[in-house]
Amino acid sequence: MPGRRADAWILLGLLLGGCDPKAQRELEAAREELAAMSTRLRDRGLEIEALTVELDKVRAARAACETERARPVETDGAPPAEAPPAGEPPPAGEATLTPICTDGVCVVKRGEIEAFLARPEAVVRMARVIPAIEAGNSVGFKLFAIRPESPLALVGFKNGDLVRTVGGQEVHDMEAMLRAYTQLRTLDRWTFTGTRKSGPFEVTIVVQ
Repeated sequence: MPGRRADAWILLGLLLGGCDPKAQRELEAAREELAAMSTRLRDRGLEIEALTVELDKVRAARAACETERARPVETDGAPPAEAPPAGEPPPAGEATLTPICTDGVCVVKRGEIEAFLARPEAVVRMARVIPAIEAGNSVGFKLFAIRPESPLALVGFKNGDLVRTVGGQEVHDMEAMLRAYTQLRTLDRWTFTGTRKSGPFEVTIVVQ
């Protein structure tokens, strides 16, 4: 019996010491799997942090928009809102764009767009956004109080425009507008369609 116990302890020592090739391979495989799992967990953590930041920005934009917007109005009788005089400097902190526009298509720099979208609370202050109602249903958003030199004006939006779709998606309510806003950040070509003075309009932005 004592001899058998000694043999058992020797075998256990050899296993723990890595002298068994099979056990060593299994241990290395377990270490590799653990390292891979740690990397995946770290990557997921970074993704969660990025999504949390994005969600906070969207929530801030929504809160600002809810504060700014007035009651819903009928699209055939929306009261005009006067824009500030031309040449008035933009508010401090407002993002700026220098688009090059031809035939309804505006090309803008990617860095300017990223800075523009990084400040959703400033974006919503560029115009008065009012839900548009037709036959009792929300059909989009009307834009008022667009300054002549603001980024919205520079890419082709005008006071009174009724925006119905963004990137091919209908924006009939605030949730749809926020989804479209989030999707825009992944696209290189943005198209806005809607109604302008009873006729259709389209604004296209190409990011380069």
